[in-house]
Amino acid sequence: MRGWAWLLAAGMFAWGQAGWGQVLSADEIVLRVMQHDAARRASLAEYGSERTYRMEYKGPIGERQALMRVRMDFSSPDTKRFTVVSESGSTIFCHQVLRKLMEGEQEGALEANRLRSMLSPANDFLKLAGDDRLNGVDAWVLEVRPREENRFNYKGRVWISKDDYGVMRIVGSPAKTPTWLMGSSTFDYRYARIGQFWLPERNDTVSHLRIGGEIRLSVVYGTYRIVTVAEPELRASRAGEAGLSGSAARLQ
Repeated sequence: MRGWAWLLAAGMFAWGQAGWGQVLSADEIVLRVMQHDAARRASLAEYGSERTYRMEYKGPIGERQALMRVRMDFSSPDTKRFTVVSESGSTIFCHQVLRKLMEGEQEGALEANRLRSMLSPANDFLKLAGDDRLNGVDAWVLEVRPREENRFNYKGRVWISKDDYGVMRIVGSPAKTPTWLMGSSTFDYRYARIGQFWLPERNDTVSHLRIGGEIRLSVVYGTYRIVTVAEPELRASRAGEAGLSGSAARLQ
């Protein structure tokens, strides 16, 4: 009797975990992240913001700084247009580093959203590390390690919103250094929820050079202007209605 009671209790516990407690594995969480991200991308027509890129170097050649303010406009599915608003500081860093970062974003190689979109059970070994609360939002914390190391993937931790499976933060380091010049490097990418979308809010990266010295790079993304898929269709419809009304008025 005790054996039957134990089996019944165990069965109810297992059913309760599946049905009530939403106890998910790391792979299951990330699969839901991918599904929600796909739905959000499908509903995003365009967005734009004015970013601030700031770079600071300290090392054998002294100290250098560079600052660029850049307007970035994105159009679905994958078009980005950058307009430099202003730049100051080291000309070499502005042209050889910050502008290269923008070129990398246009190619999809270095942008923070690429790190998010690459997250998947197929690409990564995933482990549920625990729970956290970030900016008032309950989150899962996952440990991420790439199945195949290259200079475009990373290892570290990812915070995922329990509300809507949005990626809130990524802290880690590149799986491989992008160039021979770079030694160790760490980054902290933060995302903000704007309506239904999670978009980059701030990136901070610290890199140590093999020849000596340290580079600190920060990107602050500013205030976003967002247009969803339904909005341009609505504007076109209203413009068409206005045109028809004008034609009718002229005919009368």
